[in-house]
Amino acid sequence: MRKEFPKSVKREALKRSGGLCEAVGELYGLEPGVRCNANLAYGVHFDHVNGDSNGGKPTLDNCAATCPRCNQYKNNKYDTPRAAKGLRQQDKALGIVRAKGKIKSRGFQREWVDNTKYINVEIDETAERDSDT
Repeated sequence: MRKEFPKSVKREALKRSGGLCEAVGELYGLEPGVRCNANLAYGVHFDHVNGDSNGGKPTLDNCAATCPRCNQYKNNKYDTPRAAKGLRQQDKALGIVRAKGKIKSRGFQREWVDNTKYINVEIDETAERDSDT
């Protein structure tokens, strides 16, 4: 389960950032060593620099105040694939494996039945019952 940053950590990270995005480098889709510096007045995301799924703690040292674009880039490119790989490795270590091959079934049997004779029989029987009374 994801561990959110406490409000005190968020306040300190926002103060430290000076209201500008703290995303730096290739991890956030920028040139190496370049900081984004987008204005955080339009939206701020508090990013785990070392992902929560990889053992990152909800501390000020692990928190970066980022703009939505930089945070989304890092999540799509790094955080989500790493978390998925970690789960796959954990499953493998526990002996949980994916099913091999397809499940085999008999398939569908196609049998055409002329339903009109059944309908006619029911109508005829009803007509006979009405004529008997």
